[in-house]
Amino acid sequence: MWRNRRRIVALLGGATTLLLPFLEIRGRSAVRFDLPTLSLHLFGAVVPIDEFYLVLLGALFLVALTLWVTVVFGRLWCGWLCPQTVIGEIGGWIASALPPGCRSVGKTAVLLPFSAVVSLSLLWYFVPPAEAARDLVRSPILLGFFLAQWGVIFLMVAVVGARFCKTVCPYAMLQNVLADRETLAVAYDPARAECLRCDRCAGVCPVGIDIRAGGQRECVACAACIDACREVTSRRNVAPFIAYRGTVLRGKAYLFAGGCLATALVLLAAIWSRPDVRFAVQWEGTAGTPRANVYRYSVRNDSDRPVALSLSVEGPARLLDDREVAVPSRRRVTGKVTVQGGDGVPGEILITAAGRGFRIVRKAAFP
Repeated sequence: MWRNRRRIVALLGGATTLLLPFLEIRGRSAVRFDLPTLSLHLFGAVVPIDEFYLVLLGALFLVALTLWVTVVFGRLWCGWLCPQTVIGEIGGWIASALPPGCRSVGKTAVLLPFSAVVSLSLLWYFVPPAEAARDLVRSPILLGFFLAQWGVIFLMVAVVGARFCKTVCPYAMLQNVLADRETLAVAYDPARAECLRCDRCAGVCPVGIDIRAGGQRECVACAACIDACREVTSRRNVAPFIAYRGTVLRGKAYLFAGGCLATALVLLAAIWSRPDVRFAVQWEGTAGTPRANVYRYSVRNDSDRPVALSLSVEGPARLLDDREVAVPSRRRVTGKVTVQGGDGVPGEILITAAGRGFRIVRKAAFP
C-alpha cells in the first residue's frame, strides 16, 4: 500500500529534520546558521556572511533541483515530504489509535504539542539545542520566536490544512508551467469503461477532488485514491483503475538533470576554491610622522587551526608597528599599521602577509 510507504518516508524525513541539529562535524553543528558569528555551518564547512554568494549558488542549485523534480515527478513533494501535508497526517495517524468518536478532537490535541516540537526544532537550526533548551524561558526574543512559530505551524496544519494546497500554494501554481503529459502523476485510466463507480477514490481524497475527472492542479499525489481503488478492485480480481502514470526517463528530464548537475558542480568548485586565510588592506589616512600613512588590515582565518603571520612592505618603505599577527581558528582579526616611505616611493606600495605555507600580497595606495 502506498500509505505505508508514505508513512515510512514521512517518519524518516521527520527524524532527519529533528536529529540533524544534534549531529556535529569537526565540533560544530552539521547544519546551522550561527547568529553570533553570522556564518552558515554546513556539514563541516563554514560560510561567513561576507561569502554569502555561496548561499546564493546553493539557492540556485535548489531551484534547479526543484525544477527537475517537478518536471519528472510532479507533485511528489507535496504528498510525500511537504511539512504542510506530513505534519497533519502524522497527527492523524496518532489520533487514529483513539476511539472513533474522539479522533477529531484527539487530532487537534496531538497537533498542539507536535507543533511545539516542530517550532523548537526550527530554533535548533539557529541556536544549538542545548543552548535553546537552557535559554528558551530566559530569553524573551527566543521565547517570542518559539511561540510565534508554534502558533503559525499549528494554524497551518490544524486549521488551514489542505485548503492551502488547493488555493495559494506557490508550488502548486508552478505545476501549471512545468508539468506536461509525461510528468509522473496520479491518474485515472479513462480507456477502461468498467469503472465500479464506488466513489471510494473521491471519498478519501484529502483535497476533495475526483481523480476520475482528469488531472487537476489541486492533486497532491498522495496516492490515497490508489490505495482505496486497490482495496475495492482486489476483491474482484480487477486491476486498479488509478495509478501513478508518467515517463521518468525522457529528453526533458535529462535536460533539467544536466542543468541541476552543472549548478552543483559550480557550487562545489566555489566551495573548494575558497582560501583558508584571506588578507585585505585599505588606506585610512596620513600619520603624524613625515611621509607616513596609516593602513587598516583585516585577516580572516577559515581553517580549523590558528595561524601566525608576519606583515612586511616591499619597496623603499618600512613598517613602524608590530609585524606579527595571530589569528585564531574561524576568526577575523583587524588592526592598523603605519608605513613610512623613503625616497622614491611610488604612488602604490605592496603589503605582504606571510605565514606557514602561504604568502598573500596586497596593493595599497601611498599618497
